[in-house]
Amino acid sequence: MTRPRLISALALLAIAVPLLAAAPASATPTESTPTNTTPTNTTPATCRERTVPVALTPGAPADQTVAGTLCSPRGAHPDTVQLLLPGGTYDRSYWTMRGDPRGPSYVEYMSRAGHATFAMDRLGTGASAAPHSSRFAPDSHRDSVHQVVLELRRTYARVVLVGNSLGSTLARMVAEEWPGDVDGLVLTGESSTPNWDAFAELGAAYVPASRDPRVAGRGLDDGYTSLPIGGKSAWMYHRPTASPLVMAFDELTGEPDVFAMGDAGVGGDIDVPVYVIVGEFDRFLCGPGATDCSSSAALLAGERPHYPADAKLEALVVADTGHVLNLHRTAATWFAEVDDWLDRNI
Repeated sequence: MTRPRLISALALLAIAVPLLAAAPASATPTESTPTNTTPTNTTPATCRERTVPVALTPGAPADQTVAGTLCSPRGAHPDTVQLLLPGGTYDRSYWTMRGDPRGPSYVEYMSRAGHATFAMDRLGTGASAAPHSSRFAPDSHRDSVHQVVLELRRTYARVVLVGNSLGSTLARMVAEEWPGDVDGLVLTGESSTPNWDAFAELGAAYVPASRDPRVAGRGLDDGYTSLPIGGKSAWMYHRPTASPLVMAFDELTGEPDVFAMGDAGVGGDIDVPVYVIVGEFDRFLCGPGATDCSSSAALLAGERPHYPADAKLEALVVADTGHVLNLHRTAATWFAEVDDWLDRNI
């Protein structure tokens, strides 16, 4: 494994952050009111828990399960579903928590806009299976997402993959390996030219999950790693637009991960619409020698060489925002842009 790819594996694992949980719509959220992290009966959708049997490697028994929450707008029957993929150290709650305590979560926003979503826990996180780390193959995470896509296609005509950080990397890998799986990609918290030094520094901070009191009780082997308390607030946020309550709540949560990754390089074989979304102050992506996050036009210019010449590619820089875009007060601005992009492209 090359040094950049090794660092990618150690770093992309740790890049998505849950935010403050979604408050009931009938309540008035305040900066001092943490709320639930699961969809409630006030979410403008019908939500239910789903599990999908998956195999860790092609041809192996489907003896593992991926857990998730499927939400569909009340009174509607969309033919497209968004598969929501959280980043490292996070589970599906990343998509149901609020970066702005007074605003919607991603799932709430998309439900109100008429979109179906399936927010999943990657293997080893949340309620999904956590096999011994030695059982993970380099592409187990990618392959499990592919199997979830196939299951969703039994009900929906189109599937759009929406990721953050590691979730975006997995979304790209699936789209490149199985072009027929995916009808569109929304890649947040990831770019083609990351800041490798920042990733290396973050990767060095990880500890075995057994040493993290938030997850030590799960009895995981030391192939599972975790970002210690303090890591999220130090790395993931742009503080001027982050709620102190959100950051504090975020530090109380953590998910372990097995960092097994195949070829995560950006390829030129993606032939579906792609929307790349980056925070202006993402420490893992932006800066000299890395991605130019000064404007959406600059981001698009930097991404184009990594995609086919005729790619239907768009890019957005979210002003005053850090790496975990859902967890900033600016979140609803880019939610609206994604809603518009979906209407135009899918």
